[in-house]
Amino acid sequence: MNSHIIVSVLLCTLSCEPAEIRVWDGDSIRLGLTSDAEAVRIFNIDAPEIEGQCSDETNLAQRSKNRLAALLAGQRVEIKHQGKDRYGRSLAAVTVNGVDAGDLLVSEGLARTWSGRRELWC
Repeated sequence: MNSHIIVSVLLCTLSCEPAEIRVWDGDSIRLGLTSDAEAVRIFNIDAPEIEGQCSDETNLAQRSKNRLAALLAGQRVEIKHQGKDRYGRSLAAVTVNGVDAGDLLVSEGLARTWSGRRELWC
């Protein structure tokens, strides 16, 4: 079963406020703890799926999720909305202390740059 990771951050959208973020996987978060919390997908990356097609994908997905949670925890997190995806989630650039979280995950091999379509991880 996939459970989310809750991290406390200084969330900056229009202003900066202490907030809780739920990390669902390496490229998806929710802003807040309520059932109507905004779902956000990091717009510039594709992370492996937690319920992947093979054990390598599942293991990499868990590492990506854990790394994103560690990056966000206790930091200044800025969300820059870029639109919506086909599932209704907000697409956004997510920066942590001025560093693009998506680019960092890609540089560490925990995600890849979004090509406009899903690609296999196995």
